[in-house]
Amino acid sequence: MKGKLKAVSQLQQIAEQQRDQQGQDFARQQEQVGFFAQQLQALAVLKPGNVQQGAGGVNPLALQNSTQVNAMLNRLITHQQHEMALMHAESQRTKKALEQSQVKVKGLETVMERWKVKQRYEQAKKEQKFIEDLINARCKRRAL
Repeated sequence: MKGKLKAVSQLQQIAEQQRDQQGQDFARQQEQVGFFAQQLQALAVLKPGNVQQGAGGVNPLALQNSTQVNAMLNRLITHQQHEMALMHAESQRTKKALEQSQVKVKGLETVMERWKVKQRYEQAKKEQKFIEDLINARCKRRAL
């Protein structure tokens, strides 16, 4: 039984280390999702852009540059949205793995507790049997 308890204890330690690592990964991914959200907001602020007007109205070169900038911003915003969606999905996958690791650790804790109770019960039973044998041996000696 001691070997089983030691093995389960080691499994529990490994599972806890994996859970902690997954927790760190999840936290890092959440930070990345937040960073992408901030970048997306910054790009959204840039998107409307102001067309500069000169004294004679709209400058054709400025209008062309503005159109190119808007097209680039649209591509960048789309790219950022896709990246953020990917990071969010990865974060959710890591969160599920973290929850599964937590369940595994709790299960191992339950098994360990159950086996410890069983070991204490068996030890108490052995001690009781030993005491009964001792009492019976003394009673036999007196009868002889």
